Amino acid sequence: MIAGKVMQREIEGGSLNKPLPKGSVVEQIIKRLTEALSNRELQPGQKIPTEMELCESLQVGRNSVREAIKILVAMGVLEIRRSEGTFVCEGFSSRMLDPLVYGLILEGGGSGKLIELRRIFDKGILQTVMEKATEENIAVIYRQMECFKKMVESTVDGNAILEADIAFHTILESVLDNPLVNKISMVINRLTYPTRILAVNEFIQKREKERLVALHQNLANIIAERDSSRISQVMEEHYLYWRHAVE
Repeated sequence: MIAGKVMQREIEGGSLNKPLPKGSVVEQIIKRLTEALSNRELQPGQKIPTEMELCESLQVGRNSVREAIKILVAMGVLEIRRSEGTFVCEGFSSRMLDPLVYGLILEGGGSGKLIELRRIFDKGILQTVMEKATEENIAVIYRQMECFKKMVESTVDGNAILEADIAFHTILESVLDNPLVNKISMVINRLTYPTRILAVNEFIQKREKERLVALHQNLANIIAERDSSRISQVMEEHYLYWRHAVE
């Protein structure tokens, strides 16, 4: 009961109890609700103020509040429970990725900038995996490497090979035990899939599947050897056909 009163006081004195500045009312409501989430006035699983309460505290119309809530529900941030109210979602929803994916596409997601984004991301992953990986982690990485090798050797299905590629990189990311890294990786995978499949098919068409396996073997080896001096070289080789596909 005391905790509930404390939370209510935080809401009353926080982001959701100030009139909105001029501008798009719906966008301002979304921004204010986002601020309340960021500063923990609202937390996962918590019921948000009612439409009427938001109208009064933000000094806006009910239609604007309803539209803002509808957008946040579509994004997977809020959920409406019949007869109970509107609540902050608990955990991650794949719907949250869509706005970011579209935004990055419009910013040049099909260009060389996408390679640069993934290069920065992958180099950071490799460096941190080298620092944190235990012997058990390294054993798991090599087992996943063998799964990737068997898949490449057994099929000419580009999609199946690319999924095995993604599974290998996901194992590397799992060493970090960082859900934020996992979510960013999901975005990058969605953005890069159309051009990466072109690169995989080029390996297949040129009968260079052994080279594709060797590139992944190199990644596993430099992690096991903790040889950070080779990260840039190995990543550049890893991206060779993909760069051609993007260009």
